[in-house]
Amino acid sequence: LIKPDEGGYGCIQPWPELGDATLQEELDALRKGRPLPLGVRAAECARTDGEARARGVSLFDGLHIPESHATLPSCVSPATIRIMESKGFKAGKIKASANLAASLERLTMLASMVPSWRWRLDFNGSLNENDALKFWKSLPHHLKTRIDFIEDPCPFSIQSWERLVDAGMPLALDMGSDVEHQPAISIRIVKPAREATPEYLYEPPVFTTVMDHPVGQLWAVYQAAEYYRNSLPTEIPLCGLCTHLLFEPDPFIDPMGGMNPQVAVPGGAGLGFGEILENIPWQTL
Repeated sequence: LIKPDEGGYGCIQPWPELGDATLQEELDALRKGRPLPLGVRAAECARTDGEARARGVSLFDGLHIPESHATLPSCVSPATIRIMESKGFKAGKIKASANLAASLERLTMLASMVPSWRWRLDFNGSLNENDALKFWKSLPHHLKTRIDFIEDPCPFSIQSWERLVDAGMPLALDMGSDVEHQPAISIRIVKPAREATPEYLYEPPVFTTVMDHPVGQLWAVYQAAEYYRNSLPTEIPLCGLCTHLLFEPDPFIDPMGGMNPQVAVPGGAGLGFGEILENIPWQTL
């Protein structure tokens, strides 16, 4: 967590496994006044949060919180999935791997538990174009019709992704996303911790967290709610904002609500958590 002198709070949560700089590199750059991408976004979060705290208002006042899919870890139990269904979740998202047989087996098993759910798969770019196509062709028709999108099946290139689209695969782009990656052939996954919302998008974007601290998670919730401020509920896609459910309960997690597809936002100014954040033993960079 960062707390600039100007006030407000932000979160820097690197995932070096996915190509981010390390936390130490991010902090060193912040200290030198030349923040790296995650530091830039955390500083923007802190600025926005600080302005709202100075006015004594919540960033969520007047906003509708978009609903989210269920993010399912590999250890999720059948009982948990059925509880999620009963609480109103309508879709599940799973991480898939280069082991195509195992990925298909897991999707088939989970989909059989909740016949009404739609599905989202994220390969994190672990396949090549041919294996991505092979996986799609291996799906029986009844599963294909329940797929919202397959996120980053293989590293992005116009040629390879157009081939996948031609095969009927619904695609979503996250890894390495930037304005040069043409969104016309895919849904954009927008992670406010990593990037500002692109100005021109062909499809409504799906906002997600980076599974960071609740301050960072709520920054994603706010950005999604603000983006869809004037949209009808039917125009808002399910987002990926309920990642707090993956964490052990604590004073930050608890106010975000339980098993519900809509994040509960904490009270108080800015992003909330005022008293807890003030009492953290802060260190000067």
